[in-house]
Amino acid sequence: MQGEIFVEAKATLGEVVVCVLDGVGILVGKVAEVRPAGFVVDFMVKRSHRERVAARLEWHIVQADRSAQLRRAPRLVPFHRSVEVRLAETVVLAGTILNISMSGAKITLQPNPGLFVGALVRIGSRLATVVRAIEGGVAVQFVEPFPADNFDERIRL
Repeated sequence: MQGEIFVEAKATLGEVVVCVLDGVGILVGKVAEVRPAGFVVDFMVKRSHRERVAARLEWHIVQADRSAQLRRAPRLVPFHRSVEVRLAETVVLAGTILNISMSGAKITLQPNPGLFVGALVRIGSRLATVVRAIEGGVAVQFVEPFPADNFDERIRL
């Protein structure tokens, strides 16, 4: 199995690299090849852990592909753009929906506390994960996408 991870870092041939991946764990390896766009790492994984690590990495690859496909979903601007955004069910922020798709939304926040990527939030009545910071707000991915037959400009969160 092969996959690519892009990071803003430089490495030298033979350098030890430590990679911490959510849901996978800590992977240690050595730089095997340096390329103009990055570097290749040979990870040192115990034989007894290889299948488990490979399965987790494969799951992440599938999820990344799914997320990329969902980002291409058609977007619209709903009639009802005001929304309440809750962080940990205790912090309540006023939000304005810039656009929405069946899988996510782009929302400005007042005040904008600079929510971190990966934060679980409630957008109206829907759970979502912050996937990107944008100027003045966030982009979120809904935990459960909207069904196609229930999605148009009249949607309310």
